Amino acid sequence: MCLINRMTTTEFEILARNLQPRLVRTARAIVGDEAEDVAQETMLKLWSLRDSLDEYRSVEALAVLMSRRMAINAVRDRHPGRLTGLEEAQATVESAEEAVISRQRSEYVDSVLASLPDTQQTLLRLRHIEGYDNASIAQLLGTSEGAVRTALSRARRAVAKVFDITQL
Repeated sequence: MCLINRMTTTEFEILARNLQPRLVRTARAIVGDEAEDVAQETMLKLWSLRDSLDEYRSVEALAVLMSRRMAINAVRDRHPGRLTGLEEAQATVESAEEAVISRQRSEYVDSVLASLPDTQQTLLRLRHIEGYDNASIAQLLGTSEGAVRTALSRARRAVAKVFDITQL
């Protein structure tokens, strides 16, 4: 049985006090003078989600994202047709964030692969990055499919072991 850790009113008030300035800054960049209203709406939405906030890795990141989206919606609702430039700017920011995250993931995968022996690195790259099937890998390496399956299994276990160690 899983017990849900419900946020108390006092805990939420502390969270709200800490988040409010950041939410206002985020909204102000999009809606200007209406930023306080957007931040307040965001806090109301967070209050309605208070019983499930412990499921999120970062409540602050969730709140900022909600504030940004509510601000964009406020502009869209109050000024139809004026959002094109803002949406393009927002898409550029999100694309830049996604590019950074993608690069970081790629660097992390490369570092994990670099920690493996050369044979395992080669097998994993051929199978999961280049997309070769086991038969093609076996033909390239001059070995049997069974040997490729076994070696891939060992390589995957080595990667899993790295992830288990880093996530402790």
